[in-house]
Parts: sequence; structure tokens; C-alpha cells
Amino acid sequence: MTHGSSNIQPTSDLPMRSATWRSIQWICLVCGGAEEIAPDEEAPTPPVCPTCHRLAVAEALAGLLGARR
Repeated sequence: MTHGSSNIQPTSDLPMRSATWRSIQWICLVCGGAEEIAPDEEAPTPPVCPTCHRLAVAEALAGLLGARR
């Protein structure tokens, strides 16, 4: 018996299943945490999670308030 194509199944004979995506994951560039969104939504650009975004805004505001004094 030879090795090779005798035991390979053509791709047309394989059962085809359609995949339904319920959520898509993306990774936050700041904390490295995974976030999920619906397939019809887009990940933010740059990919920063809402928590890291709020912290960055709070730090920026605190810096501005400190510079005013």
C-alpha cells in the first residue's frame, strides 16, 4: 500500500457548516483585556476599552487642573 492521496478526502465531500458569529473579540492596547462586540459593530480606533478610555480622560483632566493652579 502506498502513502498519499488514497486516504485523502476531496473537499467537496466534506460537510459544509455555516458559522454564525454572535460576538467578535478585540484586544485593548492599554490593558491587554479582551472586549466583545456584536458582529455588526466596529471596534474603536485605536482599540482602547471603555475603562482605559475613562481613566485616560480623568488623568488628562487632572493634569489640566493641576497646571491651572
